[in-house]
Amino acid sequence: MTKFNFTEEEVQLNKKGALSQRQKEVLKAMAYSIRKSSKSGVWIILFFLALGSCIMGAVFLQGMDARKLPTLGPQMMMGLCFTVFAVFVITALSIFISRRQAAKLEAAPLLSAEGVIRHDSDYSQNSGIKSYYVYFGKKRFSFPDGMSRVFPEGATFRIYYCKVGQIELIMSFERLA
Repeated sequence: MTKFNFTEEEVQLNKKGALSQRQKEVLKAMAYSIRKSSKSGVWIILFFLALGSCIMGAVFLQGMDARKLPTLGPQMMMGLCFTVFAVFVITALSIFISRRQAAKLEAAPLLSAEGVIRHDSDYSQNSGIKSYYVYFGKKRFSFPDGMSRVFPEGATFRIYYCKVGQIELIMSFERLA
């Protein structure tokens, strides 16, 4: 079951459009993990680049005799250099994009949505995963499990959340009379 961890003081701050210090720290921790995960993947990429280059070179040289090597060697080197350059550009681009998303997450504005609660679910035959949705008026949030206990159908709620790209973090919520 999805659990929410916020205090009444945080709800009051969220009503005023501000985040509490703890909520800001949560956003910073998530941004840090986004940055860290993008850098840790570089070593894996470099390992497979070296492994693939060695395998490709061995297979290429295995089927070649001494007369063809001087003419095809430069073409092979150009192809290998282009591959290495393309991998480095793609890696640098992914690090840049993840750092930019992390910076946006740290400075994410607090948004709110309110309305009568409506529930929906969807089952994907391909992945075998059931998704649960809660509508706050017209705004839809996805959850990994049913939320009818937390948000009863037909009740009116106001929810405070931060959104960056596809990431939507619920900061707090309150039931309206």
